[in-house]
Amino acid sequence: MDYCNDILNKLIDMYEKRGAYDKDASELRAIQIDVSKTYPAYADRYNHEAYRDINVAIERLVSDGFVFAAPDNFGQFTKVKLNVSRVPECYKRLKRLSIPAKCNHVMQVLQNYRDSNMPLMQNVLKHFRSLVEEYKKLPYDLGYDEKRIAEILMVIKAVLKLDKETYIRNFSTALFKDSKRFQREFKSIIESILFDYTDFVVKKDQILEFYNLYENPTYVLIKGDIRITFETSDINVREIPDGIALSNASLDKIKRITVNAGSVVTVENLTTYHDSDEQDAVHIYLGGYHNSAKQRLLEKIYSGSKSCKYFHKGDIDVYGYLILENLKSKTGIPFTALMMDVPTLERFYRAGIYKELTAHDVKIINAKKDTQLALYADVLDFMIANNCKVEQESIKAVELMSRI
Repeated sequence: MDYCNDILNKLIDMYEKRGAYDKDASELRAIQIDVSKTYPAYADRYNHEAYRDINVAIERLVSDGFVFAAPDNFGQFTKVKLNVSRVPECYKRLKRLSIPAKCNHVMQVLQNYRDSNMPLMQNVLKHFRSLVEEYKKLPYDLGYDEKRIAEILMVIKAVLKLDKETYIRNFSTALFKDSKRFQREFKSIIESILFDYTDFVVKKDQILEFYNLYENPTYVLIKGDIRITFETSDINVREIPDGIALSNASLDKIKRITVNAGSVVTVENLTTYHDSDEQDAVHIYLGGYHNSAKQRLLEKIYSGSKSCKYFHKGDIDVYGYLILENLKSKTGIPFTALMMDVPTLERFYRAGIYKELTAHDVKIINAKKDTQLALYADVLDFMIANNCKVEQESIKAVELMSRI
């Protein structure tokens, strides 16, 4: 072992942990190591080689002026103290970048994206810059790793530019010429960053889909009395008991949609879609937040069937209502919540079929209840008062409880 470099690295690590690079040296407590505790072999009277090598290293560092240390009467060293005035030379000897130098490099990486017109990217950059200016490590295990930071920003920028359904492996191949690298090295951290900086409240496991990045092709499921007309053919969905599944790519090929039922019900969850049996209704499975293709489908339906009633059936939690409000806002369709009221929630609560709120749930409810979600304040108040939320699949579960 190179004890000279190892001792210096340990002392510089302590120097950095204390933020000493940004403080007056006269205000610092001694930055020092206990030799025997740091190197137990030094105190092993049978390990003469380690004792000799450590002593030689300390003597050399003292001679070079990097540390202060004095042997006792037996030639042993107890403490080794960093000479703070020689820290710049320590970094040079170790071929190691100081924290300020690392921060300068990181700041240069951030500056490369300063002209981005993407609000989310600007929010990320603003936060990262504020940390770097204070010599603090960046979150998400990025630290001061300029190469990793540059890669992450490049991937975020690419995700934010997606304007249609894109599959993760294709995305990964386009960026890295490796179909699996995104999932292997970037998926988790990109999900976390997008989740933390996205203004809309989206579940973390749906955040990539919110930005048009999918594992596999997604489908819209439709059932009920509705006729879908393509260029050379018609599909009368009423004749297919369980409905049909249309890929997002096929939705733009639809020329006309005729709803012969009195209402249209969009559904958040797949199981609920299959369970839904409201009479005189067309049911459409959206799966969380809708994307641009699904939005165009709904707009086509609404343009030709404005006399229908429009409902949305989702989870009775804060995300369910945010999805509903997003649906109303983006499509301009006057959707009304279906089975997302206090009596429905109370029914599940009394049956013991519910989940407790997370701290994040409570935070979002309190932040949105009086503004974006004011229409649902009574349900949100019940959630907070009883510490509960419910998934729509619970409807059939309550019915099953009475039979099993």
